[in-house]
Amino acid sequence: MTDTFWYEIFGRTSPKQPVQLDALVADNHTPNPRGKVVFPEMGIVPSVALWEREAGSPVHIGIRILEPPKSVHNVSRLLAAAALEREVFPVILSRIDYSGFEQFGFRVERIPDEPVAAQAAEEEIRKFWELAIIIDGSEIGLWSQQNNVT
Repeated sequence: MTDTFWYEIFGRTSPKQPVQLDALVADNHTPNPRGKVVFPEMGIVPSVALWEREAGSPVHIGIRILEPPKSVHNVSRLLAAAALEREVFPVILSRIDYSGFEQFGFRVERIPDEPVAAQAAEEEIRKFWELAIIIDGSEIGLWSQQNNVT
């Protein structure tokens, strides 16, 4: 990702929320659960040659979202700043249908709600993106909140 991409995220971050059209279209029925593990069960590891990274490619980190953040625009700004400063690419691992990060252009992977399926999906996504670490989204910005830094 280029610096311009992250500056565009800074430009789009706003506390205003888009209207949720899904609720209007659902017509008072429960939507089908989204997200499931579609990877085949295999006992072998794919060829290492398939997963090579180019020199200078960014490090990917996973951000686990279990519930909507109180201030998704602030978390988005923190993630975009980390991407620029540390050259990391955040991948959102969301267990909710709409995390809010979609509107800002982040890569969002939908994870199933069921714990065993969620763990398997996270493991596959971790391998695919070669995630260096997975961080709970609820922990992002805690230091700045505790120390009244904005």
